[in-house]
Amino acid sequence: MLPSFSFLQLLFLLPTLLIALVLVTSVVIPYTKLRLFKKKGMTLFFFPVLGYLRNWALGYKDNGDSFKRFKEASKNHPDDRVLLSHLGNDPLILLRDAAFIKDYSQKQHFYQKVGLPDYLMPLFGTGLLLAEGDLWKHHRRIISGSFHYAALKSKVPLVQATTKEFLDKIGSEGCKEYGVINRVQEITGEVVGRIFFGEHLSQYSVDNKPLTASLTDLIMDLMLLSLSPMGLLLGPKLVQLTPSHMRIMRRIRQFRQLCHKIITDRKAQESGDKGDDLLATLLATQNAVKPEDRMSDTDIVNEFITFFSAGMDTTARAIGMTLYMLTQYPEYLEKIKKEREAFYKAGEIADMDNINKMEELHCFIKETLRCYSPIPLNLDRIALQDHKIGDIDIPKGMWVKPDFFALSYHQKHCIEPEKFDPERWKGDAAKVDPYAYTPFSGGPRNCIGQHLAMIETKVVVSEFLEKFDVKLKDGYKLKMVYRFLHEPEDEILFSLKPKK
Repeated sequence: MLPSFSFLQLLFLLPTLLIALVLVTSVVIPYTKLRLFKKKGMTLFFFPVLGYLRNWALGYKDNGDSFKRFKEASKNHPDDRVLLSHLGNDPLILLRDAAFIKDYSQKQHFYQKVGLPDYLMPLFGTGLLLAEGDLWKHHRRIISGSFHYAALKSKVPLVQATTKEFLDKIGSEGCKEYGVINRVQEITGEVVGRIFFGEHLSQYSVDNKPLTASLTDLIMDLMLLSLSPMGLLLGPKLVQLTPSHMRIMRRIRQFRQLCHKIITDRKAQESGDKGDDLLATLLATQNAVKPEDRMSDTDIVNEFITFFSAGMDTTARAIGMTLYMLTQYPEYLEKIKKEREAFYKAGEIADMDNINKMEELHCFIKETLRCYSPIPLNLDRIALQDHKIGDIDIPKGMWVKPDFFALSYHQKHCIEPEKFDPERWKGDAAKVDPYAYTPFSGGPRNCIGQHLAMIETKVVVSEFLEKFDVKLKDGYKLKMVYRFLHEPEDEILFSLKPKK
């Protein structure tokens, strides 16, 4: 016979039941799943709810870098090809072997994005970042033409002119304390906006904020919500019911409505000349004979938000960290200055062929990205069926992602990985496994805009060095955190001295 409980007894019992439920879902279930794999000899990192994210907190606490433990993985566990961990109650395998990452990148049809993408989908839609399968292939094929060599070559003067325009606006007060990443983000945001929408992007704003600032705020708020205790415990479906999520959704709707207005305004132009930007290219597909070759207005908005985010945020951080590292290594700064004088003539329109000859700057940027990649982890993916990666069995339901820092800091691929050494990218020393150095990801889904990002970085850095002597503000101490991107916790502050 079942015992009977009074209402008061049940009321007191409820907290105990809730605690037990949390313990079962966040500790017992994930640990039980992971124990099955641990028996196969894999290194296991377990921490209730947070899982491998706990390493972020420990890395920051001990070394001022959220990814320090990932960078030290090969030194502490040189033979580990994977790390077994979890996120919330979902088991996760972090790949730490180049052959595994190559195999994984070629088996994307076995996976579906989960976790953060569930939060990002209302904002990004099914652009290249979140699209899967045939839809991704369709959009990639249409857009790729805008990123071929000839197309990018034609955009170099635009990148240079936009950079000059923003640097010329820096007054004497701005020179005293120049917040490099936030200010460079204005440049990169304007560049990608003009490449996509043309010259008139600055006339649009959201709540009196530039599109760049509004999009950055939205992405950051979604990221923080997904990694909050509430997000990890409740998951994206239940979090949708919370007031904080509803407020973000209202802002997302407002932002996307403005993007649709930009497209509508372009279509309404009376002139037969609709421009030569990416928007014009994508709008032209709407007249294609085959339906599969067309992109709807919603598709175009999805791609704009995807490119706007990637081209603005990640590139700005790459440029900011490159300029920061130049202040730390004056011997390379002098080399790059001399190279710039040879190939990047003051007052002349930048030329793609000459930019490609700037080997010292190219190697310096690559080494900066090795040490401070803005995107050291891919989005989480869940296995849709049982399969293998190399000789490891991946069961349906397992989350899998590459650990890029563990590879780029591995002695097997990088001699003296803790040393900042641009020389490693010259000559035969530069022959690194392409799946061990992946600042722009790897395989079929690598970053379509990676060459544009490198061009922007070279042009912006060159323009900075032409116009200013750059000095790091006294007392600044770099600490790296992972928010939506791997970035400095506090803004990097420069004092700029204009050259005469």
